[in-house]
Amino acid sequence: MDRVRDKIRIDNDFVKNFLAEFLGTFALVVFGDGAVAQVVLGSAVKDAQFFGGFLNICFGYGFALMIGILISGGVSGGHLNPAVTSAMLLLGKINPIQVPVYFIAQFLGAFVAALVLWGVYADALYIYEMSVLPAGTNYNGYTMATAGIFASYPMNAKITTSCLAMDQILGTALLVIIILAVTDENNMKVPGGLVPLLIGLGLCAIHISFGLNAGAAINPARDFAPRLMTLMGGWGNDTFKMKDYWFWIPTFMPFIGGPLGGLIYYLGVEAHHPEKI
Repeated sequence: MDRVRDKIRIDNDFVKNFLAEFLGTFALVVFGDGAVAQVVLGSAVKDAQFFGGFLNICFGYGFALMIGILISGGVSGGHLNPAVTSAMLLLGKINPIQVPVYFIAQFLGAFVAALVLWGVYADALYIYEMSVLPAGTNYNGYTMATAGIFASYPMNAKITTSCLAMDQILGTALLVIIILAVTDENNMKVPGGLVPLLIGLGLCAIHISFGLNAGAAINPARDFAPRLMTLMGGWGNDTFKMKDYWFWIPTFMPFIGGPLGGLIYYLGVEAHHPEKI
């Protein structure tokens, strides 16, 4: 194996970071959306509430982030989220030339994860769609009843655009604050091995507290790429048109929330650490 490793080893930082972010984001989405899929589809497949409810999704996505960071953290830093990468850019924690590499890897990893999940749960998706089909209606493809497995949508049509935008900004800002706090060597000095778990639990806490409005996507790659997959996979234009083209909110608002969270942590905590001699 050593001989094989010597032949395939990559020394280029761009490629290494791309592969790490791709695989880490793939794990985030395939495990996270997988948890959503089990909860949504489980009742139709097993005809019981065997696969739980919203808490399963909260912890599922928290553990998914933990796994993604374990895969990629030692190589690329385990951003797995363009909004996090944007915050790190603002704080000078990543070389600007690396940003496009991170973004492409994150969106591509999320898209491939959605494709894989679609394939794994193809039969369960069909069973569920048939179970919610009105009597006497012929099956005519996927509907919005299962689109929420892959991307986020407002929980209620009466929730205003301003609330939805604030929801995404706040959730992403809190995620970045958690990440910076856990990784700040001058703060609680969290052992490296606990970093992925604690950040994952932080995401779980955000879902538990702020999942009501629209599911707390707070990650443009995790939301837009699977949404694009559903558009291409037969779910229809409603995947983008729903709630007055709501998709722009989870796609763009995290780019405000991430850097905002970074600034808040820096100005409130990090900038005031004693200088190292």
